[in-house]
Amino acid sequence: MTAPSIAVLPFANLSGEPDKDYFTDGLAEGVAHTLAPLRALRIAAHASGLVFKGGTLEPREIAKRLGVETVLEGGVRRAGDQLQVTVRLVAVSDGAERWAARHDRPLADVFAVLAEISAEVARALGLSPTDAEQRAMARSPTTDVLAYDSYLQGRQLTHQLLRRSQDSARILFEQAIAQDAAFARAHAGLANSHAMMFQYWDSSEANVRAADRASGRAVELGPDLADTHVARGLASSLAKRFEEAHREFATALELRPDSFDACYFLARSYRAEGTMTEAARWFERACALRPEDYATRQLMSSVYTSLGRTEESRALQRQALELAEEQLERNPDDARALYLAAGALATLGDSARARQWAKRAVAMDPDDSAVLYNVACAYAILRLTDSAIDCLEQAVANGFGHWQWIEHDSDLDSLRGHPRFKALLAQKAR
Repeated sequence: MTAPSIAVLPFANLSGEPDKDYFTDGLAEGVAHTLAPLRALRIAAHASGLVFKGGTLEPREIAKRLGVETVLEGGVRRAGDQLQVTVRLVAVSDGAERWAARHDRPLADVFAVLAEISAEVARALGLSPTDAEQRAMARSPTTDVLAYDSYLQGRQLTHQLLRRSQDSARILFEQAIAQDAAFARAHAGLANSHAMMFQYWDSSEANVRAADRASGRAVELGPDLADTHVARGLASSLAKRFEEAHREFATALELRPDSFDACYFLARSYRAEGTMTEAARWFERACALRPEDYATRQLMSSVYTSLGRTEESRALQRQALELAEEQLERNPDDARALYLAAGALATLGDSARARQWAKRAVAMDPDDSAVLYNVACAYAILRLTDSAIDCLEQAVANGFGHWQWIEHDSDLDSLRGHPRFKALLAQKAR
């Protein structure tokens, strides 16, 4: 018998205040987290639903694309210290409403509301949680509503791969920890912020050490949370403790077999150490969990190229390009979609559009190392050697710290014999 499946879509912000989007998105993610202990339920990655936010697709169409049988949609109105949450569970097959509810409560009861919604969804799906699952679902992530609010703001910013967003996210996670020092997910968020800073903008060892400390504390406080082990795995990978990283990601997958982040970062860890066969296996699993994610397909394409699987690599680039173009229709100012699409266009031979989109991405954030690195990849594929190395040198000067990518990324293969590229790699030893 097939396990029931669900996508928790981003809730609508009914407060009339756009700056409250972080809270409504965060509550939807909170429901997904609260449902996570149910081993008999397959839950689409919450970020999958976020991708479609602001688009024109109907919820049932989104659910079909995510491969789930039901969707949970809802709305949140927050006014002062009062909270109103309306939710309904819809079957994809016929659009029938399986269950609906409205919760009017004080904001202080937000965790009870999340637990009640999750328990009601489980009943509507015909699930009978075990005692252990019920205890896990009823457990609050923190005892402090203000800490949770800071955490949700930080979580929203981490979805934006920009330095200024990560700087702000780190401060918010630190605020959450100051408000509740035992908040495991806030420690995990802080660890991930330092990890992202190290990889893209500030390759100082201080960020590796900070990620190590915060992730270690996260696991101490939340040993039964997949998120804490993912954070620990990522920190261990950056410290080049690859075996430890793989164990942490494996633990995360034992706790939550449908964890996209565990599969994705495990794949990246194998890629960083040059074990491409394993990297491909885990990228494939990650793609299955988030079929709408263009970035994962692009990374998997690069791994396939390294393995000599050229035709499969090109097919993935076509899929990644189509998905990135859909994202740009929803958000034309998404620099990440632009620079990754530029790489796909370069691989597929559309050099004019590849150059145009690469330039647009750089124009949006000319000093961002993530933008510069990925534009360098597109230029390298196009054999624009000097432009590619210019971007790489600037990325490294601006703090790009993922040297393993520079060493193993097949997109950069056309540069490897160039004296400037060799000189750049020599910086790693200094």
